[in-house]
Amino acid sequence: MNDIFINKLDKIFEIRMEFPNSMNSLEKQLRTKLLVSLEKFSNDPDSRVAVLTGTGKAFCSGGSLKELKNGMTANQAFEYMTDVNRIIKKIVNTKKPIIACVNGAAIGAGFNIALSCDLIIASDKAIFSQAFAKVGLIPDLGGLFFLHRIIGIHRAKELIYTARMIKADEAHQMGLLNYVVPDNDFKEFYLDIAKKIASGPPKAFKFVKDILSKSDQLQLDEVLQYEAFSQSMCITSDDLKEGIEAFYNKRKPIFNGQ
Repeated sequence: MNDIFINKLDKIFEIRMEFPNSMNSLEKQLRTKLLVSLEKFSNDPDSRVAVLTGTGKAFCSGGSLKELKNGMTANQAFEYMTDVNRIIKKIVNTKKPIIACVNGAAIGAGFNIALSCDLIIASDKAIFSQAFAKVGLIPDLGGLFFLHRIIGIHRAKELIYTARMIKADEAHQMGLLNYVVPDNDFKEFYLDIAKKIASGPPKAFKFVKDILSKSDQLQLDEVLQYEAFSQSMCITSDDLKEGIEAFYNKRKPIFNGQ
């Protein structure tokens, strides 16, 4: 059955793409359901962190060649890209952490969806490719924004120009991934990381994500101003009081985001 499944585990919001016939390519049905799922997470007051993963051999195999093979006008292609880009904007603009948990192939646009997330955890069976050149395309879904910021301009160009496949270990060595985990331990590991993040201060994490997402476009003085404003909100929060009290009482804090 082709669908996207949501599983809520306390404060963790798991989004699982399961379109096995297309290896989770970005066909219209998946795009629509993924965007709805991300919206649900964004609006869910009880969920503090999302994990985005796939089922089977693929995390996401990229754009739907089935849609592209019949051709489009320039206007149709622009509308298609505008529709797909909504996924990236939702991931980046959601004020809560989203973890890409890459179970298998992350190809083309699927690779770039992972790059747009806050962390990337990969199974040792995962593979990655900026495969666009193989079909005469440029990287999209923010690939030309995220990739060189993470691994540098020359490595980014090499991955794009050659369109070569890289395994999880090499992607990790390049700095693309936070963790590579044996496949048998993969889900347990990413849920443990998500649990640790979910127990953190949600108000502080909201400010962190917001400032980091635009810091490349800001001068130092502007970042310092954003930090000062955001820290003033944190200093007056219940979470700070709870954190200090927990520190002195040698217990784990229980943050409520207030």
